[in-house]
Amino acid sequence: MKRLFPFGLTALACILICSCKNEPEAPMELTDIISDLSVTSAPETDYQKPAIITGHIRNRNVYPDTKYVRLTIPTLGTVPITIDSPIWDDNSFSFQFTPYALRQVSINPYMPEVIIAPGDSLHLEIDFADLMHVTCTGKGADNNKKLTIFHNRYYLRNWSGVHPGIYGSDDEGVRKMAQEYSDRRSEYLGKLDNFIKNENPSDELAEFCRKEVETDYYSSAHGLLLQIEQMGGDVDALLDLKKFEELLESPCLNGNLYNAVNRVNDWLGYTYWKDHKDETPQERFEGYMEHIKKITRNGMLRQALIADYFNEFIDQNETEKFEQFYPYFAKSVNNPILKLSIRDRYLSRKSFKDDPSTLTNAILYPDKYSDSRDASAKVNDGVLFLRDRVEQNPNKVIYINIGAHWCRGCVEERPYQWKMAEMFKDEPLKIVNIIIGANMYPDRDSLSTFGTIIEDYLLTDEQFYGIDHIVKLGNNGIPYYILINKEGLIVDYGSHLRPSMKRTLEIIKELLDE
Repeated sequence: MKRLFPFGLTALACILICSCKNEPEAPMELTDIISDLSVTSAPETDYQKPAIITGHIRNRNVYPDTKYVRLTIPTLGTVPITIDSPIWDDNSFSFQFTPYALRQVSINPYMPEVIIAPGDSLHLEIDFADLMHVTCTGKGADNNKKLTIFHNRYYLRNWSGVHPGIYGSDDEGVRKMAQEYSDRRSEYLGKLDNFIKNENPSDELAEFCRKEVETDYYSSAHGLLLQIEQMGGDVDALLDLKKFEELLESPCLNGNLYNAVNRVNDWLGYTYWKDHKDETPQERFEGYMEHIKKITRNGMLRQALIADYFNEFIDQNETEKFEQFYPYFAKSVNNPILKLSIRDRYLSRKSFKDDPSTLTNAILYPDKYSDSRDASAKVNDGVLFLRDRVEQNPNKVIYINIGAHWCRGCVEERPYQWKMAEMFKDEPLKIVNIIIGANMYPDRDSLSTFGTIIEDYLLTDEQFYGIDHIVKLGNNGIPYYILINKEGLIVDYGSHLRPSMKRTLEIIKELLDE
């Protein structure tokens, strides 16, 4: 018998009592925030029809240790929403969730791109002996089959190879780069026209594919232009917010749309903050919110930019700041897709901050605290490595840095890490560098200056793959950090804990003083 897994925290909305706020400027309690985030202004028929994805695994004996299938839902912020379904004894799995609009999700590694709309039902047949050929049936199957054709025959998504190192960052170089992006965009839109003519997709799929090309263009171009701004250039005139805003007005959601919003927000934030360095955090927050209101109209883009800003509080585990500034969010954002996804992410981080033991036990001691039917499963080498670091450093604060010698950002943080070691050399702090790849950092000999406070470890592939799921808790890249308190609990994680950041030193000092 197939079992349906609801979209976890969405069910919470059904049991919360919604309350009206007469004075939204006043601080809001946790229950008020949850209730407010659970209320949407859209009719239920438009947004809240559930979608169902079921599936069946054949030749499961090929990968007998695979016990779960994961559905990934892109959203604002560095971490997508994920829902896991066990593979049951009859080799079936199932998901039930609320997509709110035609949107892209993924079931990696079997179907990296799936589009599904409210009310859709899809059934997947996955053969572990032939993972390249997944069959899809049900309502919405035709859209997914034709999306695969679009990607394999018409749109190969090559936006790489354009950067200041080739063209330069002067006015002429920027002009040539912009022209290169424009030419690729025109080429791909032309191929989209051929796809529509030859394959006769549904109107909603054609719109989805158009938005996919456009959002890939904006995400790539804006990321590059931000780099030029950070190098001292001035390319504000190339940020066409009106054209970009049009992509957010139609209901379908390409997976890269959130990435494009994040790139635009990074650009706007950088250009604003570099002229307001002397302001207090409160002044910068209020000033930037007003800046967004001035340069956007009262539509989806404004709401997405504000929601993305608040997602940064969640990504950095700063739930207190989220709560402090929440009244502004409540007045500015009413789109249900944005509100409900932020609610779920906020609740998850709030729960972690209130009780870090649950996450710690799940990561470091899954064999002891797992509620799985197979709780006695062997712990992999990566988890054992992390557990050993904790158990060998009792009553110490442990600062774990996951990086690589080939990662520019990792190398640039090294001098700041040495300053951190010098600052806390007489404190119960252990700095653990987990290095990915075949080589140590070229400056490794200089670490002898700091005695035993810093330890470098070159992980095997098996060890790294064992902790890969941990890295993805905070983002999908390096450098990445995990902070463990004297009690052996993971109390913070993510890319925001760089040693070059003043707040990181403050957090460590607070943990040392406990």
